Amino acid sequence: MDNQTYVRFLAKLNTDKPEDIDREFIITYFLHDDNVLVYEPGQRNSGFAGGKFLEKGKYKNAGNNNQFFSPADFLIGKDVVINGYSFHINDCDEHTKKWYKGNYKPSNEGEQ
Repeated sequence: MDNQTYVRFLAKLNTDKPEDIDREFIITYFLHDDNVLVYEPGQRNSGFAGGKFLEKGKYKNAGNNNQFFSPADFLIGKDVVINGYSFHINDCDEHTKKWYKGNYKPSNEGEQ
C-alpha cells in the first residue's frame, strides 16, 4: 500500500459546551501505519486559533477493546473517541469516498 494513502473526515465534538458546539475538525487516518491526526481549521472570530488538535500518532479505540483504529472505525454518522475526545463524523472528502467504495468491505456494519 502506498505510504501516502490516507482518508479524511469532517467531524464535530460531541459536547454541550456552548463554546465548543460549532468547532469543526478534520480527522485524518493514515492507512499504511494506522496513525491518526486531528486538525482544527482556523475559523474567523471563533476564539480558537486552529491547527493541530491531536498529534499524529497511533491511538487506541476505547470503544473496540483498546485495539488500534482501523478504517471500520471511521464511518459517516458514527461517533469515535480519540484520546478521550468524542467526535461525530459528519462527512468525508471525495478521495475518501472513492477509497471506501473500492476498498472497504463492511462486516455487519453500515456501509459508507
